[in-house]
Amino acid sequence: MKVIRTLVVLDRGNIIDSAEWEKIHLAYTDAIRAMVHPPGTKKFTIRQKTRKLNKLGKPTNQWNRNGVTAIKQQFLDEMLKRHWKLEDPLNISVLMETYKASKEAEELFLEYPSKKAITEPLHNLVGDFDCSFKVADKWRAVIEWETGNISSSHRSMNKLCLALMASQIEVGVLIVPSRALYPHLTDRIGNWMELSPYLHFWKRAGKFVEKGLLAVTVVEHDELTNDPSVPYIGQGKDGRSAEGKVKSK
Repeated sequence: MKVIRTLVVLDRGNIIDSAEWEKIHLAYTDAIRAMVHPPGTKKFTIRQKTRKLNKLGKPTNQWNRNGVTAIKQQFLDEMLKRHWKLEDPLNISVLMETYKASKEAEELFLEYPSKKAITEPLHNLVGDFDCSFKVADKWRAVIEWETGNISSSHRSMNKLCLALMASQIEVGVLIVPSRALYPHLTDRIGNWMELSPYLHFWKRAGKFVEKGLLAVTVVEHDELTNDPSVPYIGQGKDGRSAEGKVKSK
């Protein structure tokens, strides 16, 4: 699989010039370039989307596309070979305690119409990261590989920003398909084109980050084919995959 680009959205503390970031970027981009399809080949060749046929053999308005869960799993398998940890949880309690001790807390969380500071405890867990790594017990880097729709991409970016703001990580990366790849994947998968208008928003979050780097890496197939001997990558059983299967009936 190809790496089209890595865009650094925000950088506090000049991490972009550090040897640690160079090692982290090399580790996960090497893992991406090691990904192949079909298994046993040397390239990542993806089957072009095609119209689904009805019982009479006529084209419908539904499409055969490739699933995304198996692609993500291949990436995670490659990261395991590079000694990264999978499914690492994020707890932002440190960030919340900081807010509670600041004047901003009363300004940010007011109930209406009483205008009193909210007293209800806020949830501290925002889910696991796909994989993570520490270099010399610091420089905790985390990566999210997008398998959901564009709303899922926004959640991932927000989660990465929260982790940076809470000083839980120093490097956060979201991996998304390119404009050329995503039409051949599960319908409405989060992608670079839809994500890019919001990059300015996440860049502004950098003013709340003491030290950290947030990046988006865009990936793409090596080759696109309509050769029927190349199988479609299997779809999962939930999320957009399940919806696509229902729509195809």
